[in-house]
Amino acid sequence: MKSKGEIAAILQDIAALMEFHGENPFKCRAFDNAARALTATTEPLEALLAEAGRLEQVKGIGKATAEVIRDAADSGQCTVLRELKGNIPAGVFEVMQVPGLGPKKVRVLHDKLGVSSVHDLEKACQDGRVEKLPGFGKKTSDKLLEGISQFREFSGQFLCSVALDAATPLLAALREIKAVKRVELAGSLRRGREIIHDLDFVASSNSPQEVMDRFVSLPGISQVVAHGPTKSSVRLTSGIQADLRVVSDDQFACALQYFTGSKEHNTQIRGRAKKMGLRVNEYGIFHANDGDEGEVAKAPAFQVKDEAAFYKALGLSLIPPELREGLGEVEAAEAGGIPKLIDLQDYRGVLHCHSTWSDGKASIREMAMAARDQWKLDYFAVCDHSEAAFYANGVKKGDLARQHEEIDELNDELGGKDFQILKGCECDILGDGELDYPAEYLAKMDVVVASVHSRFQLPPDEMTQRLLRAIENPYTTILGHPTGRLLLGRSGYSLDMEAVLRKAAETGTVIEINGDPRRLDLDWRLCRHARDLGVKFSVNPDAHSVAGLRHILFGLTSARKGWLTSRDVINCLSLAQFLKFVRSLRESKLARA
Repeated sequence: MKSKGEIAAILQDIAALMEFHGENPFKCRAFDNAARALTATTEPLEALLAEAGRLEQVKGIGKATAEVIRDAADSGQCTVLRELKGNIPAGVFEVMQVPGLGPKKVRVLHDKLGVSSVHDLEKACQDGRVEKLPGFGKKTSDKLLEGISQFREFSGQFLCSVALDAATPLLAALREIKAVKRVELAGSLRRGREIIHDLDFVASSNSPQEVMDRFVSLPGISQVVAHGPTKSSVRLTSGIQADLRVVSDDQFACALQYFTGSKEHNTQIRGRAKKMGLRVNEYGIFHANDGDEGEVAKAPAFQVKDEAAFYKALGLSLIPPELREGLGEVEAAEAGGIPKLIDLQDYRGVLHCHSTWSDGKASIREMAMAARDQWKLDYFAVCDHSEAAFYANGVKKGDLARQHEEIDELNDELGGKDFQILKGCECDILGDGELDYPAEYLAKMDVVVASVHSRFQLPPDEMTQRLLRAIENPYTTILGHPTGRLLLGRSGYSLDMEAVLRKAAETGTVIEINGDPRRLDLDWRLCRHARDLGVKFSVNPDAHSVAGLRHILFGLTSARKGWLTSRDVINCLSLAQFLKFVRSLRESKLARA
């Protein structure tokens, strides 16, 4: 069965193709609304499908869209989408994936210039035909060429959330195969990389051919790329390739380690083994004189039941999958210096979420109850957009008192010594570095997340000064999504990140690791250096719906990749400790001002 995310993507594709074909705008909007509603609901898809008429009870899903959802869930395909795609040249749908193009503009390009592929679009931009079209112009043409470059660069790459949604049901299906003894996800997704190219699974079995035959016939597969006795590759309907390798159970731990580690990590592991008179591969740890690299008939030098035993055999402590990147983890494991990485059990409160007061899809009550009951958190900060974010229905200054009254009432009803809703905001950093709300409003907040949402193209010096000024503001608790990147969509702004990190450390201002899988900003590669400078972090989901709270997990994975512990992340403080932290930070910054 397809995931809710995959079906929501189908609904969005239908809406786009309907708009391309000139369908009634209300009909197009119905499929967009259904995609958002399906993503936002917390009920499992299986529960929504099990009861007749249950789908239609979800606000935003009507009879027609419910039928499409059931069709996609039951068959793994979608008749409506297939018919819509069949009425246009195959390349036109690909053109619609180019950043900066909507269905209406694609229709104009197709009708006026005969654009039926990305190659056609590129030629039309290069020879000046696009800029001559009404409503386009030279600037649009140049942006489309940039979009084409991005499209080609990112083709075949997937956000970690998309990859995880594709991998989860596949892993569950593999675990249902009786001939499978053990099976785990491996590869870059297990390491917690933010961008995934393909999925890797490792299984153990005494009947590998049986496992392979079942694997290539699982639901959700659009193409069998390779089908062998111990390795098979398939392409899923989501477009992601999935590879499965089957080994014997006594080889499983070594295979899982081998197919999880990056190339750099595994090269270092092999080098270490060689110095010890050993060699390692996916089949085990062998004495160096027991044959060549492909030899598997010799008895291994060690019986390796799990990955901890694998690393122990090489004189190393267990290296968590997220750290296996060849960035000093082997040396740290040898010296006993692998830290106890942060995990969900350490996480006490969320400090950046939105509600229907701005552009969220759920009320404060709904978001807070989910944080308390589903995620077992101690505190939840409402951080809706500030007034300048008009495109996100930013909260006007005159409405803040009413929002705070609602929070007080909800705290009386839902709160207590074990849970509290905090008053906060995501305050826009204006072009000059000032915050959108005046000091008298910010002083009433329990937490202020200061973020850039406009004027991304400032020169590096100006952007750097803009962020430094915001960091110095006495009421800035957290610098939100500090580089502004959108994965597979937009690079971060040009700025002196070293200066920003040093200023954050100097003032005590917290840097956010935004868990939205489209952001994952701050990049994990910068975390260790920032930590060493003295920076503290906040891991937040930036959730705009109850379902979006799961972004906590992606943020924590990014923090783990950055070698962070619970001591580095303020969300791991108790409520009392957090409130004391904010008071102390403000007093310190006010004294500096």
